[in-house]
Amino acid sequence: MSDVVLRTIDPNERDAVLDLLAEWYNDREFFARYLLHDPTFTPDLCFVAEVEGKLISTFQVFRKQIRLDSAVLDVAGVGNVFTTPAYRGRSIASRLLEFGIAQLPRHGFDVSLLFAVRIAFYARLGYRSHLRYLFYFPPSGPCREIPRYNLRPFTASDLPAVQQIYDGYSSRFRGPTLRNPAYWAGQLRYAGNPSERFLVAEQNGEVVAYARATNLWDFYVVSEYGCRAGHLESLVALLLQHQAEGSQNYPGMLVQLAHDPALLQQLEQHGLVGSRIDDVFWMWRVVSPEQFAAKLGVTTAALQRMELWQELFPPESTVYWISDRF
Repeated sequence: MSDVVLRTIDPNERDAVLDLLAEWYNDREFFARYLLHDPTFTPDLCFVAEVEGKLISTFQVFRKQIRLDSAVLDVAGVGNVFTTPAYRGRSIASRLLEFGIAQLPRHGFDVSLLFAVRIAFYARLGYRSHLRYLFYFPPSGPCREIPRYNLRPFTASDLPAVQQIYDGYSSRFRGPTLRNPAYWAGQLRYAGNPSERFLVAEQNGEVVAYARATNLWDFYVVSEYGCRAGHLESLVALLLQHQAEGSQNYPGMLVQLAHDPALLQQLEQHGLVGSRIDDVFWMWRVVSPEQFAAKLGVTTAALQRMELWQELFPPESTVYWISDRF
C-alpha cells in the first residue's frame, strides 16, 4: 500500500495511539498504564502507520537496562504490536516493525526483546526464540506454615526495604532489570493485571522478603520476589501463602524458580512440588553488533559464532522478572 505513511508520533498523539490500542481488548486503560507511567516511554520510540490521517498500526519500544555480570545492556523492549482489523493481511505490521527496528541503533540500544506467540513471524524479522524455565504448581490444600515470619500486604513505606532486597537478591543472577526510583514508581502502577497481590515478610519488625503475584494467562503468576541474605525460608513462607491464595480461584500457580535451586528444594520440603515448563515465547535480536560485542568484550566475528542467547542467558541461571514485561 503506497499510501501508508510510517513514522513516529508527535507528543500530543499519545491519546490517538491509545484509541487505536483500545480496539485490541476493548480496554484502553490496560495500555494507558504503560504509556502514561513507564518513565522510559518517549514519542520517538512509538511507531505508527497512518493512512489518510488515520492511525492503523502501531508498536512501542520501552527502554530497559539489564545486568549481565559486569556489563549493562540497553534493551529495546518491543510491545503493543497491533494493526486495526480492516488493514490486516497487508504486511503493514511487518513494514512498520522493519521501519522501527532500523532506527533502534541510533537510540543506543544493544539488543531487542519481545514476548510473542507468533514465533515464525518475528523470526523473519531477525528475532530468535530462547528458552526460559517456569514452574507450575497445581492447586493444593493447606501447606505447613512457617511461624517465624509475619506476612502482610506491602505498603508504600516498605518500598526502600524492598528496593534494597531487590538489588541484593536479583544481582546474583543474569538478566535482571536495573531499576532507579522513577522506574520503581512507574512499574508499581503497571505491573499488575490490572492489580497485584504484593506481600512482604517481616521478622522483628524488619522487612526481610517480598513476593508479588498477579493474574496472567489465566493463572496465578508470581511475577517477582526476593529476600535478604540468610532469610530464604521467608521466601518459602511467602510462596506458600501465594499458593494458598492462588488455589482458591486459579487452575494453578506459575513461578520462575530455576535460578534458585535452594529455594525450589525448600519448597519441596514443605510439600509444594511443581513441574517445570519450558517457555519459548521470549525472543531476542541483536540491534547494534559492534556496540554489543564491545560490551561483552568479544569481536563481532566471535559474536556470530557464539550460541549467543544460550551462552548469555542460560535458563538455569537467568531471571528476567515477569513484572518487568511490556
